[in-house]
Amino acid sequence: MVSKMLAIRRKHLLQEIKNCGMDAVLIMDASNLYYYTGFTGGDGMYLCFHDEPDQGMVITDSRYYEQVELECKNLTLVPLENRRYSEVIRDIVSKRDNKHLRIAVEDTMNLLQYLRLGEACDNCSFEPANEAIMQSRMVKDENEVALIAKAESIGDAAFSHILSWIKPGVSEREISLELEYFMKKQGASKLSFDTIVASGPNSSMPHAQVTDRKIQQGDFVTMDFGCVYKGYCSDMTRTIAIGKPTDEMRKVYHIVLEANRRAMDSIKEGIPCNEIDEAARGYIANEGYGQHFGHGLGHGVGLDIHEEPRFSPKCNIHTKENMVITNEPGIYIPGQFGVRIEDLVVVKKNGCDILSHSDKELIII
Repeated sequence: MVSKMLAIRRKHLLQEIKNCGMDAVLIMDASNLYYYTGFTGGDGMYLCFHDEPDQGMVITDSRYYEQVELECKNLTLVPLENRRYSEVIRDIVSKRDNKHLRIAVEDTMNLLQYLRLGEACDNCSFEPANEAIMQSRMVKDENEVALIAKAESIGDAAFSHILSWIKPGVSEREISLELEYFMKKQGASKLSFDTIVASGPNSSMPHAQVTDRKIQQGDFVTMDFGCVYKGYCSDMTRTIAIGKPTDEMRKVYHIVLEANRRAMDSIKEGIPCNEIDEAARGYIANEGYGQHFGHGLGHGVGLDIHEEPRFSPKCNIHTKENMVITNEPGIYIPGQFGVRIEDLVVVKKNGCDILSHSDKELIII
């Protein structure tokens, strides 16, 4: 079943590459390698020509030979031995006819690797084609959705746990460590990203670094965290109050919550991502806080914590069923406080499924 699924993914990939006028695709990003080949080692390359769809190759070193044989069914192992990757690619392409070859590569390829490939393969051009390579990954299959939902359920459990644990005098760092420890005890393999715990004035920074600041009465505490379960990420944010919040804190919280709800109501298949972003952004602006919401409304989540598409003013991709995207409006008032509320959602034909089930009404401890 897994081999069949991977073969279908590779077939779609090669069709996208062909549609772009490319002759082959060369992949080295660890997540893409796993998605298209099943290889979990991470350190290697996948090469395939669209006119030889059944002749895909995984190039790697001796640490992973056995792993490739076990994980990458119907693909050929090409041993790296004592050569550079560029030299192996040169040897492979030299066996084809003399025509100029256009090879699609990821935008994330490092400059040194790109230059070495260009020097070694004078009959090839290596052309960024991230949109074609990532096209299939934007829409999740049912198994992927189930794994993301499981990862998010671990996050929900972690939030419930931390509510009974937070109190004045506990530091941001202690909360971060407790969240990580709890999620790993529940089956997570690692964190999706470095946990954000931002309290009091620190919460006005959307991506604040965890500090030793201790929680105080009157603080907002924003917690943005996620974990990885069987390769797939989760992501959620909740903001809670410690002690009695001010009237302005309550006002800002409820504006962010309403923005989250308005965006949620607009999510369904076939809607441009920037229109969904505007459902939240426009409301926040109309309430007088537009200058305090600077980041995009959301991003795709899957094998990586940040994937395409994105709910942002710049993204006009139309949503498709089973895209998994965050909905995370926020308001950040420098030096005072910030609020962000983030859910993970699955786009459906006539709406969306919300994977985050933690309470979003203002929680006061």
